[in-house]
Amino acid sequence: MILMSIENRIGPPVEGKDFYGRKKELEIANRLLDSGHSLLLSAPRRIGKSSLAKRLIEDKKAQGWKCVYIDLEQTTTEDGFLNLIIEHFERNHIWRQITDGMLQGAKAILDRINKISIGPVGLDLSSPEKKEDLYKSLKELIRHDEETFIVVDELTLFLGVLLRSDGGEEKVSFILNWLRSLRQVAGTRVRWLFCGSVGLKNFTASLNLSYAINDLTDFRLDELTPEEARGLMKGLCQGEGMDMDEESIIYALEKLHWNIPYFIQILFSKLRDNYTGAVSKEDIDTAYRQLCSESYLNTWSERLVEYREMERPARLILNGLSARKSGLRRETLLGILMTGQDPSHAGETDLLLSKVLEMLENDGYLLRKGSVRSFRSPLLRDYWYGKFVQ
Repeated sequence: MILMSIENRIGPPVEGKDFYGRKKELEIANRLLDSGHSLLLSAPRRIGKSSLAKRLIEDKKAQGWKCVYIDLEQTTTEDGFLNLIIEHFERNHIWRQITDGMLQGAKAILDRINKISIGPVGLDLSSPEKKEDLYKSLKELIRHDEETFIVVDELTLFLGVLLRSDGGEEKVSFILNWLRSLRQVAGTRVRWLFCGSVGLKNFTASLNLSYAINDLTDFRLDELTPEEARGLMKGLCQGEGMDMDEESIIYALEKLHWNIPYFIQILFSKLRDNYTGAVSKEDIDTAYRQLCSESYLNTWSERLVEYREMERPARLILNGLSARKSGLRRETLLGILMTGQDPSHAGETDLLLSKVLEMLENDGYLLRKGSVRSFRSPLLRDYWYGKFVQ
């Protein structure tokens, strides 16, 4: 890869020249979209899902597609969800023109949309009948005859908040089924990508709603290749005018072990803050220790609230594993969850353990090798141990 100067942007999605690598993933995703697939971007948090999604939008716009990016982290209500859909679809010309065969409800909504330039559209969700008519009318409005790419970011985060509201489970089920119905329109040329920092598969499985997303093609995103990871670190150094030789770069990446962009970026941030000259292994060790005691990794703890009743067993498992670098066997983890419990609950607890382990693996906390589980990231393990165990 050609070395270029890269700005170190921690937190927000990176775009344009600051997006680095992912060539293979972009090729696969574009090929799937071009062949009619809608995608579920499955990846642990902080791995670069939103950045990849925005680069795919750039690619599709260059091909002449209509593109929409909706960030549901901006809302916590069903009204807010619908108004974001309406606002972004109107801005990107996704709605149909009024025709004689259009539903009266759809005509009325489109008429209201066309008369406003800013602010929410009045929506009536006061009864199940009115709600169903509204969603049906909105479905009627969407154009399906043009190549269109719609990215919905942080869907699970929004649905998790909605779930905790009155009638939350019914609202979540309704929205997931409505979104599925949009993807099932015969002959549609609209493709979707759903991504977020909390696993949609885990979320839907916990509510017995897996069927609502089983038409999506699973698209996985993992760590950078060794070449990409080295290139990213070199580009960041060039952007800041820092001297870091190949040996030090390799040492830093081996220390991280799991080379996702966010971990590389936060380690680089500490190296930059401490920089006085050529970066040494001692500088890297110091920066690593500082990261373990600061707030960069707090979201990995905060997001466990999304596990709801499984949060406590998840924390018990993570606490136990953080104290053992080599990991623990499944039977040992079962023993941790069984502590203080009646032996007759062993079967029930074993099933709970299976569910929690699958969730933690899907979300990037854990890695499985045979019957042994361990932290996927040494950095996350050391942070967890220092914050919650030591």
